[in-house]
Amino acid sequence: MAATPLTGNPVAVVTGGSSGIGLAVAQRLSQRPGARVVLAARAESTLADAAERCRALGAEVLTHAADVADTAAMDALMRRAVERFGRIDAWINAAGTSLWGPFDHIPAEAHERLIRTNLLGVVHGTHAALQHMRGRASGGVVVNIASISGRIPTPLAASYTASKYGVAGFTDALRDELSGTAIAVCGVYPGFVDSPTQHRSANYTGRELRPVPPVLDPDEVAAAVVALLDHPRRAVRLGWQHAAALPYALAPDSAGRAAARAAEHWFLHSGERRADDAGALFAPREDLPAAVHGAWGLPQRREARAAALGVLGGAAALAAGVLGWWLASGARRGRADAA
Repeated sequence: MAATPLTGNPVAVVTGGSSGIGLAVAQRLSQRPGARVVLAARAESTLADAAERCRALGAEVLTHAADVADTAAMDALMRRAVERFGRIDAWINAAGTSLWGPFDHIPAEAHERLIRTNLLGVVHGTHAALQHMRGRASGGVVVNIASISGRIPTPLAASYTASKYGVAGFTDALRDELSGTAIAVCGVYPGFVDSPTQHRSANYTGRELRPVPPVLDPDEVAAAVVALLDHPRRAVRLGWQHAAALPYALAPDSAGRAAARAAEHWFLHSGERRADDAGALFAPREDLPAAVHGAWGLPQRREARAAALGVLGGAAALAAGVLGWWLASGARRGRADAA
């Protein structure tokens, strides 16, 4: 049996729904007439802020403060959503964070916590969703937010890479397992995204985090996620960084060494110095408002735009010079012919 697209106004659960991609997805869903959205995150104050944003767009919203690393909390989230709205049509696993720095310089408990959040959080959320969707003739759609790091190794983010490769493998295996049902399982693989991640990620690099440009808009990722509810697909890959998959496939050792050198320069020797900290890895940041964008990588984007404008300006000047030379040469030829 093939999974069927969702019709009408599906009831959607969004974990990590108070920030970044999760909030962008929730807001996009909230713009649909009759929208019903369930938002889950750890910080109650931030969840309340996110819910008001979605209600202002016309959605009926249920919030549930929960940690995706806790399987019982995900089961409780599923039960509350069904009690409130009668069903769950879509479950979007968008909760997650990142962890940067030399692997052995990072406390072991930080690696463990990251994997519990990023990988087991997806496992727990999906398990809860399937307890409900398995019993429905119409099935449902599960969307897992992975990362470019789930396809291409990211030096100085080893456990983050492990967690996202895990999400990718879990998503592919479960999709195949459910291929004879009405449940679709989809994976989304964005590159670097302009979310508030620099305020929440654990950072042991000794520098301000700097994304590899160009940086994706969370709304672009959200549009891809919501489109999957109408037209489920195996995978959606976003961002030019996916082009690096080819050299990794052809020459993994050389590509890996080049990536390691670039990562060391980009993350350990660039940017302003800052003290190491765990961000929101172990506890939520109650002081941060709900936000989709984080102006992450804005200096790099400005530099890229300036460089692009410089190249375009140089090309325009060259073209003008060539045109001027051609016109002057034509004029000289005309005078010579007249003589």
